Amino acid sequence: MFKERRGMGKYFIGNETKRISFEDGEWVDIKEELTQEDSDYILNQLAKASAVGDSKKPSASVEVNLGKLALLERAVVDWSFADEKGIKAPVTRDNLSKLRRKYRTRVLQEVNKLNEEAEAFAKN
Repeated sequence: MFKERRGMGKYFIGNETKRISFEDGEWVDIKEELTQEDSDYILNQLAKASAVGDSKKPSASVEVNLGKLALLERAVVDWSFADEKGIKAPVTRDNLSKLRRKYRTRVLQEVNKLNEEAEAFAKN
C-alpha cells in the first residue's frame, strides 16, 4: 500500500523510487509517483499521436503504444541493463522502445499499480 509521507513529502512528490527485481538478477528503478509534469508530458505525447495518420480517425494502437513509451520515459529512472561489454546502457527513449516484453510488461504493471495506489491515497 502507498506510504504516507512525512514533512514536505507529505504534500509534494519527491524522488522516491521503487526497485523492480527480475529473476535473472536485473532490476529497474521507477518513480513511486508521477508528477503533474510527468502526466502533462504523457498527455502531450498522446495528443501528438492523435494527429498521426488520418485526421478524422487516428490509429488507436499508435496512441496506446506512444502512451506506454511516454509512461516509461517518465517513470523509469535507472536500471541494471548493460551491453555485451558490461557498459551500463543509458535510460533513453530509444532503449526504452527496444526493451524486451518480459521487462517492459512488468515495469508498466508496477508503474500503473503505484499510481493507482497514489490516487487512492489522495482521495482519502
